[in-house]
Amino acid sequence: MTNLSPAGRSTEEPQAEEGRRSKLTRGLTLLNAFRPQDNEVQLSELARRTGLPKPTVHRLIKELVDQGFLERGRRGLRLGHTLFLLGSRAPQHQLLRRTALPCLHRLNEATGGSAYLSFADGPNVVHLDAVHSPSLQTMRRTDHGSVCASAARQVLSSPVPSERAGGRQYTTVPGARGLVAVSTPVLGGAGTPAAALTVVGVMTHLRPEIAARHAQGAARSISRQLQEPWEQPPC
Repeated sequence: MTNLSPAGRSTEEPQAEEGRRSKLTRGLTLLNAFRPQDNEVQLSELARRTGLPKPTVHRLIKELVDQGFLERGRRGLRLGHTLFLLGSRAPQHQLLRRTALPCLHRLNEATGGSAYLSFADGPNVVHLDAVHSPSLQTMRRTDHGSVCASAARQVLSSPVPSERAGGRQYTTVPGARGLVAVSTPVLGGAGTPAAALTVVGVMTHLRPEIAARHAQGAARSISRQLQEPWEQPPC
């Protein structure tokens, strides 16, 4: 006999639904449950976010840890190094990273802030590369990454305004501990944002207008090199 919950649904439905989903799908669902601002997430929270039973989450975690997709921390689970290695092998990301790295160094030198290259992965923002400022070493990298992700998400999800119409092709976002992020899009061949170039610094030292001017110049250089690499000099 099938038991019914107070809402009238069978208590066997979650188990049946779990059986219809492959182990690969459930593993990917678990990995996608991590958010950009997450450092470590507990098993119970992963179960809540995914809707998977805790025993299933426990089994999946063990396999994902064994393969390097997840790592155990002091307070929970975090994404592992294998995911970074896989992402870095994507051809378009290799080209983007190789092209942008000299520009990141120049941007760091010109502004004194940390320079980030990020791209959109669905609703999330992934930092592909960064050149960090020594002046920000006393601050947590998670604070840098969080305000950077907020600024990059805005420029990656918004239509690009026309410069001829006087549109401002950058955004400024304040963060914790006096940080500020200035982000501008790197345009792809179709004129849509392919990545975001972001400068993060302390508000008392980083002037957003100057940082934006340098970031926009670097972003235009990267865009040109991606579209016509045989004609463009390094950044």
